[in-house]
Amino acid sequence: MRKWWMQDMTGIGKLFLIAVLMVCTNSLAQQTDTVLVWNFTHPLSKEIVLAGTHGSVQEVLIAKGEFPDPFYGKNELLFGWIEDHLWEFKSVFTVTYAMLEKDFLVLDFPGIDTYAEVFINDSMVGFAQNAFRPYQFNLKDLVKEGLNEVRLVFYPPIVFHKDSYKQKGYRLPAPNDVHEIAVAPYTRKPQYQFGWDWALRMNTIGLLKPVKLIAYDNARILGTSVQLVALEQEKAILEMKVRLENSSKSDLIWKSELFGEQILEAGTTMLVRQVELADPKLWWPRGQGEQYLYTDSWELRSSKTGALIEQKQVRFGVRKSVLVQESDKWGTSYEIHVNDRPIFCKGADYIPQDVFPSRVKDADLRKMVEQMVESNFNMVRVWGGGYYPDEAFFEACDELGIMVWQDFMFACAMYPGDPEFIQNVKEEAEYQVPRISSHPSVVLFNGNNEVDVAWKNWGFQLRYNIYGKDAKEIEDSYDRLFKQLLPDVVSSFSSLPYIHTSPLSNWGKDEFYNHGSQHYWGVWHGKDPMSDFAKKIGRFNAEYGFQSFPEFSTLSTFSSKEEWDVQSDVMKHHQKSYVGNLMILKHATNLFGKPADFMEFVYSSQLTQATAVRMAVTGHRLDRPRCMGTLYWQLNDCWPAPTWSSIDNKWNWKALQYWMKEDYADVAVLQQGDSGKYSYFLSSDVVDTFMCEISYTVFDLNGKIHFDTNVGQVVRGVENSKLCMKNVEKNLAGKNCVIRFDWKNEKGVEMSRTFSQLPVPFEKANEKTVSLEFESVDEERREVIIRVKNKDFLRNFWIYSKGAGLRFDRNFVDLLPGEHLIKIHYERETPTLSDFSMRWL
Repeated sequence: MRKWWMQDMTGIGKLFLIAVLMVCTNSLAQQTDTVLVWNFTHPLSKEIVLAGTHGSVQEVLIAKGEFPDPFYGKNELLFGWIEDHLWEFKSVFTVTYAMLEKDFLVLDFPGIDTYAEVFINDSMVGFAQNAFRPYQFNLKDLVKEGLNEVRLVFYPPIVFHKDSYKQKGYRLPAPNDVHEIAVAPYTRKPQYQFGWDWALRMNTIGLLKPVKLIAYDNARILGTSVQLVALEQEKAILEMKVRLENSSKSDLIWKSELFGEQILEAGTTMLVRQVELADPKLWWPRGQGEQYLYTDSWELRSSKTGALIEQKQVRFGVRKSVLVQESDKWGTSYEIHVNDRPIFCKGADYIPQDVFPSRVKDADLRKMVEQMVESNFNMVRVWGGGYYPDEAFFEACDELGIMVWQDFMFACAMYPGDPEFIQNVKEEAEYQVPRISSHPSVVLFNGNNEVDVAWKNWGFQLRYNIYGKDAKEIEDSYDRLFKQLLPDVVSSFSSLPYIHTSPLSNWGKDEFYNHGSQHYWGVWHGKDPMSDFAKKIGRFNAEYGFQSFPEFSTLSTFSSKEEWDVQSDVMKHHQKSYVGNLMILKHATNLFGKPADFMEFVYSSQLTQATAVRMAVTGHRLDRPRCMGTLYWQLNDCWPAPTWSSIDNKWNWKALQYWMKEDYADVAVLQQGDSGKYSYFLSSDVVDTFMCEISYTVFDLNGKIHFDTNVGQVVRGVENSKLCMKNVEKNLAGKNCVIRFDWKNEKGVEMSRTFSQLPVPFEKANEKTVSLEFESVDEERREVIIRVKNKDFLRNFWIYSKGAGLRFDRNFVDLLPGEHLIKIHYERETPTLSDFSMRWL
């Protein structure tokens, strides 16, 4: 029975692999679209439930009131039974005589999640088995004028694989699949939904996007693609493609506003042409130059009548990307070169923004990229256990200059290599690679996250009893998938570099840090002291981090105050890492002393996380050019929980995000050292030289100036420079002080940064000596300015709100006695003064 499900579907059930490039507008002269509305049958009650245009079974049952919020408390446990049953979706649609007169009638599924039989009027037309690619079915010979029915029968992964899983001679390692039937590696859907060490298990079933019935004549564009073939001094050679859904019945004219006309002969589905672009304007990452994007208008017309069939506006950028791995005096390099310029990469690892993918809107994707820019990122890594982002994400990265390191969707497990699985992945990759690589922001494809290092270092062989022939089969599968199939697809559709895995080198021995990409987990998963974040530095640091708790407004969304305890059942349930909350408490206590209560623990957890990552980032930037990249784990969350994120799932910035905004500045002053012995460096990522006049002022904790020194004018390009601070080292050794640096960056913008040296214990400021008041409220710009008045020194001052998603222009900062203005941006209702609270050390 399994075999006919898994056949390569041609004809009616054919999956069309498309390559979409940044479509801005899409006006069709001869197309009629109908969006389908669905219902499903509840497998237990047999009730018919209205499901809308798209979404998962879980989302519908939550909206219906049958289930509570899965994020609250331990409600996640109520949803497991959904995976044990088949789910039948139905939709009825009307086909008119005019539709039947069209050349083609197609049912377009942008995303089916995941295993589903597809029936049209009780005739099975195909079987979907991959959530990472679209499915389209020709209906012309299957429907009639009037009412017709489409039916989907969904098989949850554990149901679909149950019998074969039990019959297998060995089990593929899948440590993050928390079900006893661990089938995540066999299933082409988001791996994090099977459970992860920062996510709940929520294996969604349903439709990821609206389904359309489309009737059209002659031809319809499925995708467009623009790829760089070669970049020379005075010209760029580009390859442009138009892919049609069906072969055209007559010759077509493809007209490009920039490059002229070309004839598309009847009977083909793909037109490829190479063009030359004279004196191209290049796309550069943020901070390196302009993010120039070309706009072209493409038209398809009938060669017989000249009638417009379809028109698309296409944007593309010209950039060359190379991954340089060469032997050098340190070991083996790992550098991203854009347009032949080595780029020091700064950013974080990005995971899905929600456990329910259909809830993530284009505006959410753009907002996330905008916050990367605000935090001075120039790169983001799309992690391999989620899903491939929608166009809006890449468009925002293109426009704002964020380089994208794109993983294929494989993570932390071993995967099959049988022909059926390889073919499934091939079709997925042939859809995703041309779509994604057409964006100039994308600079690297990576085959998987930690699959290679897991096989070699995580003890899979002992844990899963895999040896001999079975082990060899898994290794051969790895090679077929990550060293043969995926690089072949990447090279067929793009000129982008591909690497088979990240990291290339494990953490542990000193020599490991000298070669390739590195994921450093020696503190969280090992026994390294926190200070090793600054010392154990890879050539490109693609993962490292430390956990913290989200702030109180987010905690309130999943727990009551009675449950605000590190050891409460709810807090333990939301902590998915085996290491647990006590690891956070251990390091927070070492740094800041034992917290008096849970709220103080939450505060110190954020400071501990920020301290850990700041140590690492400072070490990485100062180790340039040996080190050429720093991407911390992780930027965001998919639910509210203690995790490694710097932005929680309610858009609240943690201390880490505020600190990274300063640490990642293109021209930044960095502090390195501990135990009161610090050095200060001016670090620059700016390519061109500029005059940087920098000074510093040293205060005691009462705000009295000890001395004010002008370091002088310094010509800075891409380099790090130790700042001369002999007066501090000589006169303030063993004394508490605050040091404020002032300088102008390469654009002439005045910059300032404050550091504290606090070797001597001091008394915490009394609450009665600190107050807040509104300076101004601008409802049109949705901004509030708060004035902080303090009579005593405030260390790591944190201001927070009952509301979610407020963003402060600075936070978790040291404040000398006086008055300080803090600007706050809000998105919902205007906050009141009573909404705000404060904490400090």
